[in-house]
Amino acid sequence: MANKIATWLGVLVGGLLLVSISNDLLTYHIGREAGVNFGKYHEYSGVIHIHTTYSDGSGTYQEIGEICDSLGLHFAIITDHNTVQPMKDSLARRFGMTLIIPAVEISTDHEHGHFLVIGDSIPLVPRNGISSDSVFDDAVRKDDITILAHIYHPRKTLNWDNWNIGKFTGIELYNFDEAWRSDLNLFRINKLIAALIVYVFQGQALNYILEYPVAEMKKFDELNLSRKVVGIGSLDAHAKVKVGRVVYHFPRYVSLFNLVHTIIVTQTPFNGLYQHDRELTLKAIRNGNCYVAFTGIENARGFLFTASSDTSTVIMGDSLKLTPNTILSVSIPDSTNVVAEIIKDGITLEKAEDRASIYFHPKSPGAYRVVVFQTRTMLPFFVKRKFPWIISNPIYIYK
Repeated sequence: MANKIATWLGVLVGGLLLVSISNDLLTYHIGREAGVNFGKYHEYSGVIHIHTTYSDGSGTYQEIGEICDSLGLHFAIITDHNTVQPMKDSLARRFGMTLIIPAVEISTDHEHGHFLVIGDSIPLVPRNGISSDSVFDDAVRKDDITILAHIYHPRKTLNWDNWNIGKFTGIELYNFDEAWRSDLNLFRINKLIAALIVYVFQGQALNYILEYPVAEMKKFDELNLSRKVVGIGSLDAHAKVKVGRVVYHFPRYVSLFNLVHTIIVTQTPFNGLYQHDRELTLKAIRNGNCYVAFTGIENARGFLFTASSDTSTVIMGDSLKLTPNTILSVSIPDSTNVVAEIIKDGITLEKAEDRASIYFHPKSPGAYRVVVFQTRTMLPFFVKRKFPWIISNPIYIYK
């Protein structure tokens, strides 16, 4: 009997290891693909909101650049807390095929939350009488990208509560640090435990934590009723957990970098020159020509959301005049076990299952966006769950 139990345990552990190895190989192969070309559109994947040894992260710029390049990422935006030292140290450069773009995460005065500033010139950080409001106003005036971070973080001091701060560029639709900390309650702790059980064996175990960001999306739709607000996916990656005096590099950067991407869509391709490709990246993010992809579930490259009217075609983040011929088009890279929704101003108008293409005729002006879910059966409990896979920025249809 003992031998049979040992045999079955060996088979189970071996199977889990095999799943881990195959997942890692699949992720690496997917990551090495170049930017997808849709004729006149080009697609590039990146990770946003990363911390290094310049603040409270465990890795250096060199280490993070090498990991991103090994995964085939096209850009990484690093946002250390309240410091512009990486810019002064000339760390804006390319590691292999990956653009490394230094930025900054600003802590607001009186603990009202944090915001990211990404741009060409970020000379101010809160210090010696310079308030966070001054930093924000300076960034807006210089047309830097301002993103409100982890807006519904369970830690009160990180939760955003100043919606009247000014005309920010966008918000984090998903923040991994916010997400896993939100699982630390009796109703959601089961997913966190499942992730920890499988993490040793399966590199993509962090997918267990993924949930559609209901509160963030509700706020996103509300904000877009009055003006364009861009949504991005963020990691808030530290690769560092401190227990007493001991520091653990967990979860690893490589696991996080396979989890959530912001994928930009541009009509001009990268040409390999740092400044050219950086400007294209920031322009696409600022315009909302991008979507959030949970790539630990499956590669999302190949998704496209457009609107056409007579002779004009636009992509997510852009605006288009409503005519009788206006049509929304959605292309999905995989239609197996997939549910896609077309949403206008927070209300679902169309739901399609297992379809690679969707066409929809809008009848009224508004902010139209797309969300795509995938159904997966996950180890170790073989429970079928619906995971968010793709969240687009809106296309704005006007009269």
